[in-house]
Amino acid sequence: MKQIELVRQHLFQAAGVADVLAVSWEIFELVGALAATSAELAADMYPAFTFARGSAVSGRNAIAAAPSLSADRLAVAGTPELAAGDVEEVADALAGLASALSARLREAARLAADDGDRIACESAALDADRISELLAGSR
Repeated sequence: MKQIELVRQHLFQAAGVADVLAVSWEIFELVGALAATSAELAADMYPAFTFARGSAVSGRNAIAAAPSLSADRLAVAGTPELAAGDVEEVADALAGLASALSARLREAARLAADDGDRIACESAALDADRISELLAGSR
């Protein structure tokens, strides 16, 4: 949960399209890792976490195509450790984070001078929306 709060802070501190792209990559990596771990811990939420992980990969791939994303700013999430009792909290926290990410990506898309950045932000925002929908309604 600490990792989620940390990347949320990074998201709100991001200034400019390049910063939003870099933190978006970090968030999609974290969502993918947490979703994979959580799916193994909660059989009843397995489908939601599995589809959320797929959307995280799709969002990360959309961000990877953005011309303004600098390869030296990419962060890779480690494998998070969770207890089975944390899974519902993780789902709620990831849903909220994905919703905030979508809003920032849409804002960045409006500010983007490069069409490639705009398209990447818009596409990744749709993936963030999907993550939020999947995990907010997973119980």
